Amino acid sequence: MEARGFYADRGGLAAAPLVRIGVGFGRGSVVGTAALIDTGADVCVFPSTLFRFPLREKGEPDLMVEMADGSRIAARVLYPSITAGEIREREVASVVLPNTVPILGRSFLNRLALRLTAARNFVRLATVAIPRTRE
Repeated sequence: MEARGFYADRGGLAAAPLVRIGVGFGRGSVVGTAALIDTGADVCVFPSTLFRFPLREKGEPDLMVEMADGSRIAARVLYPSITAGEIREREVASVVLPNTVPILGRSFLNRLALRLTAARNFVRLATVAIPRTRE
């Protein structure tokens, strides 16, 4: 299974690897967006402006999240289904923050054996077979 993406210049030092994803909370509550693939992020992150439906009752109580720059911000923990191309995972730990870019973090990436190929403005996120070990 795989998801294909692209590089986008988001004003940083280098172009960022992005992949199109769907974030869902059930029938009629799915949104699509491009998300940054970030192996350094513990969880997936989504901007509050992405969702056009109420989220308050669907999350756990607020908690403090430490950002990469050391700052702390209150966030909602949610467990949506996330689809990237042919890859789909359910109940993925995610947070919703104001004024942020969508991030596909390790709460999604660590569930799968993945290979990230990024060359010539092309991104491919593919599942790989894990060899069985003899016991």
